[in-house]
Amino acid sequence: MITIATAENALKNIYLDTVINDINKKTNPFLTMVEENTRTASGKNAKVSIRYGQAAVGAGTETGDLPVGDGQKSIELSVPLKNLYGTFQISDKALKAASLDPNAFASLLGGEMQNLVSAAQNNLTNMLYGDGSKMLAVFDYTAFEDAERKTINVGKKYIDNFVQGMQVVIASNTGIGITDPDGDNLIAEINVPACTITLSEGLLDSNADRFYIYAVEEEKTNMNGIDTIFLHNFYGANVNRNPEIIPCNYRDNSAELRVLDEEAVLEFMDLYEEHCQSMPADILLTHPRVKKSIFESLKSTRSNIATAELAGGFRGFTFNGIPLYSDVRCKAGNLYALNSKSFAMHQLCDWTWLSNEDGSILKQQPGKASYMATLVKYADLICDKPFLQGRCSGFSALKWKAE
Repeated sequence: MITIATAENALKNIYLDTVINDINKKTNPFLTMVEENTRTASGKNAKVSIRYGQAAVGAGTETGDLPVGDGQKSIELSVPLKNLYGTFQISDKALKAASLDPNAFASLLGGEMQNLVSAAQNNLTNMLYGDGSKMLAVFDYTAFEDAERKTINVGKKYIDNFVQGMQVVIASNTGIGITDPDGDNLIAEINVPACTITLSEGLLDSNADRFYIYAVEEEKTNMNGIDTIFLHNFYGANVNRNPEIIPCNYRDNSAELRVLDEEAVLEFMDLYEEHCQSMPADILLTHPRVKKSIFESLKSTRSNIATAELAGGFRGFTFNGIPLYSDVRCKAGNLYALNSKSFAMHQLCDWTWLSNEDGSILKQQPGKASYMATLVKYADLICDKPFLQGRCSGFSALKWKAE
């Protein structure tokens, strides 16, 4: 007869390795390319060095002075590791119903584990394209329901993320905040049936066509994503004091929103190559709308479009010899040129089950006839060479160009 002990044994010894592989290697090709590093963990933090500067290498005469570089410099950082959790739940009724049939039991556990993996993959991908802030909703300009731009229809997908009185900030795809930086914009009202929220203050005028709502937190709980390195202060490193570590951040400031097409991407890639004095990117990440615009442009000029097999079994095509992958969770109108070897997933350990004092992982939920197990990982995504990365932003999120 199948018991709780049988279920625990299956979660530990049968499903865990598969779950780890699916989350780490099948979530996103960029995350698959990134190294997993446990060597830098020190207590609850990761100790990381950002090294920059030019070494002394050059030619000279036999008896002349040796070449002099500007010296290898480094910034020593201590970055708190984030707490990443996933929960597995199973009811006592479902467990007992499957207790006499091994096939039904395997199907029950397999389905619940797949739900856990899918949720973990979605959560990690959302954090990958962020800056550590907790994103609550994404909407476009058609979601405004009044002239003051205070009432917003966020849809069924996001309405449950909001609580009346919570403080929020709102940014646009043009990279410019559209809330008053000196004021507190609160969720004044929530209409769940209508899927609308009402802000305490109207949004500033903007020519943007897509917007992102973030929670204001005293301490960011999300994993640091790619956008973190484009902040003025990332991982505690002040870029104003260390301009050499600044990544290439190209923003289109045209009066009218442009489409991020092949021409605009080539313009960005030229600036990126000049910034890095090389072409270090080994992957390009963007939104499917941008991918479509580039693809249509290449097709119209009868250019040879080479498909690319990416890490983890993902597929894309090459642009300027670099694999390009599109992801719906990437901010529309953005494109990233990244050197994956500069990033690492710094962690205390890989995904594991949170165990009780007796070593068990399934625990009855208080007041409920169900059991829960918690998958946990203490980690953060950190880049030690931000100056080799590039971001192109400020373009239309809702259009693509078909030649």
